[in-house]
Amino acid sequence: MNRKAILIGLGRIGWSLETDPLRYHPCTHAGCIASLKRRFSLVAVCDSNAEQMQSFSAWWRGKKPAQYSDFRNLQADLQSGNLEADFAVVATPQDVHTLQGCSLLGIPRIRDVLIEKPPGETQSDIQKIKKAWSKSTSNLWINFERRFHPGYARVRHLIQDGKLGEVRAVRGRVYSGASPINDHSGPLLHDGIHWIDLMLWFFGSPKQISGIIERDRKKRERGTHLLFRYSDFVVALETGAHSRYFEFEMEIDFSRGRIHCGNQGFKVWKSAASRRYSGFEELQSAAFSFPASNPWKRLYQEIADSHASDVQTRRTNQGLEALAWVHRAYNSL
Repeated sequence: MNRKAILIGLGRIGWSLETDPLRYHPCTHAGCIASLKRRFSLVAVCDSNAEQMQSFSAWWRGKKPAQYSDFRNLQADLQSGNLEADFAVVATPQDVHTLQGCSLLGIPRIRDVLIEKPPGETQSDIQKIKKAWSKSTSNLWINFERRFHPGYARVRHLIQDGKLGEVRAVRGRVYSGASPINDHSGPLLHDGIHWIDLMLWFFGSPKQISGIIERDRKKRERGTHLLFRYSDFVVALETGAHSRYFEFEMEIDFSRGRIHCGNQGFKVWKSAASRRYSGFEELQSAAFSFPASNPWKRLYQEIADSHASDVQTRRTNQGLEALAWVHRAYNSL
C-alpha cells in the first residue's frame, strides 16, 4: 500500500540535512519518503518560510507536492477532504509542534502521526498530547531514531541475554553547541532526551532522579550532572551547552564486561584472564557486529505497515516519559 504523506516543517530534520555529504542518507523525513517511493507519496508540505519552501522545491525530484505556508489552511483541507493523506509528519520547532501534533491526531483520516522530539516544552504539553492520543484512532510516533539503529538494538540484546553479567553502572555524556532559548530548554531537552530514551529502552524506568543543573545569569541551562537511581545500579549523565564539538556516548559496566556505544561507534570488552597479573581478570576487546541498516528506513518501513502493536505503544509512552524526566530535572534541580 502506498501511504499518502504530508510534511510540516522543512528545516534541518525536515529535509535540509540531506545536503550534508558526510552523513548517511536518508537522514531526514523528506529524504526517507523520497527513498521509499514504493511505500510513500509526498502529497503536501507546509512551511512559513518562503525561501525554505523554494529551496526544498528545487531539491525535490518527482511530482511536486502541494505547498502550504499556513498550517491552519493545511488542517482545513485535511478536515474537508480537499487534501487526502493518511500519514502526517510534524518537524516544526518545539514551540508549535505539540499543538500541531494534537490537531492532526484529531483528524480521523490520518492513521499515523510522527512528531519530532522533544514532544513538548512543558509538563502541560505532555498531558495535552496524551489526551489527544487517547481520544484518537491514529498511531502516535515520536522520532527517536536510535531505537531503530541496529547497533543500539544489538546493545539492548546483550543487556537482556545476560552473557556480560549484571549491570553495575552506566555513564553518559551529551555535549552540543545548542543554545538554550529559555529556562526550560537546552542540550538536556534537545539532545539529552535521546540519551534518556535509550536509557528507558535499555533498563526501564528509574526510581528517582537527583543532581545539579548549572545555569547562567538568565537561569538558562549551561550543563547538567544527573543521577538516575535503579534498584541495583546508578546511571550518571552529563550534558553541556556551547561546546565546539558534538558528543553522544553511553558506557555500560557489567560484572563481566563493558559496552561503549554512541556517535563514535560501538565497542565491547569481556572479562578474561589477565596477561599481566596472575590470578586477576581484565577487560579485553571482543568482536561487536551488527547488520548494516539505515534507522530512518527501518522507522518508516514500520510506519508504512502501520503496526499498532504493544511494542509501539510502549515505545511512544517511553518517549513521553523521557520528556517527563527532563522536565522533572528542570523543575526540581
